[in-house]
Amino acid sequence: MGPASRSNPAEIGSPGPVADCSTVRVLLAMQPSPRQQAFRSVLLAAGYEVWCTATARETCALLARDHCDILLCDVQQSDGDGFQLMAQALQLHPDLPVILIAEQASVDLARQAIYAGASDFLSATTDPHNLPIILERNITRHNVQHTCVRPQKATSPITLEAVLDTLLTAINARDIEAPGHSECVTAYTMALADRLALPTDQRTHIERGALLHDIGKIAIPDHILYKPGPLTAEEWDEMRRHALTGYQMCAPIPALQQAALIVRHHHERWDGTGYPDGLRGAQIPPGARLFAIADALDAITAGRPYRPAQPFAVAREEIRRCRGTQFDPELVDLFLSIPEETWETIHRRAYRS
Repeated sequence: MGPASRSNPAEIGSPGPVADCSTVRVLLAMQPSPRQQAFRSVLLAAGYEVWCTATARETCALLARDHCDILLCDVQQSDGDGFQLMAQALQLHPDLPVILIAEQASVDLARQAIYAGASDFLSATTDPHNLPIILERNITRHNVQHTCVRPQKATSPITLEAVLDTLLTAINARDIEAPGHSECVTAYTMALADRLALPTDQRTHIERGALLHDIGKIAIPDHILYKPGPLTAEEWDEMRRHALTGYQMCAPIPALQQAALIVRHHHERWDGTGYPDGLRGAQIPPGARLFAIADALDAITAGRPYRPAQPFAVAREEIRRCRGTQFDPELVDLFLSIPEETWETIHRRAYRS
């Protein structure tokens, strides 16, 4: 979803004319300042319709008579508290995405913001030029969480293909992994599934679960998801929530209930030390056990920001080493029986290298 057209600049404190029903309307609830002007200018240039309010009272009055598509709200308001303002805004518009902005950001404050209902949390030092992509990520996340899982209406049916397309678009829009990752790890998973001669419907569930495995990460705040350095223990706790969040997003969709089990359990370990439920051995769904090997293969051979890519021979030895601890022993044996060239071919096709 993106801004479809550009409206005339709105005056400070006034909504101004509505240009097009498809235009994304952004409300900046912050005092007039160079930062507010910079935010406003960048968003107008990107095609958004921008409204500005200077006080919490003014913001509530505006929202009581009209609506916006997303609210950017300073934690410190001239006449009140940003958390209280967000609560009032959500009372008026329960589905409104709200991004809280703090002068002095911290992990504790970010967690407080997300738990209080914020869609995201930013530092006041955020580069204004990054706002359009931040807004698109939050709007896409909002659409996934509040539209795709609603009951289908006979007058406007939502097909499974449309749901999957929206979910996958959300993953790609968030730049959660390198381009080609989802396709590659899914192809690895299905290469293993092929050797098991699984029924077609089970293979379909496994494929969907592999594609959507990281969908829960769209709910992880940007300052954690894109942190360049090591995560703190508290940040890791937040990051690990993505498995359960992804499950909660997929499970309400009947056709994704089996896939949702893979989303939930893809970080479980054979020895029971994984998360979120600490399942052990055969308690872990078979699709999640298959995916765990595929994900490790991709992580090692495609590399990560904190670790360079390694040869497939190294990946095979590492997966062999973790046989019976991290991975299902029988599935590791199956993996090792497949020629290395098979994995290399899948890798080249997925990453177009």
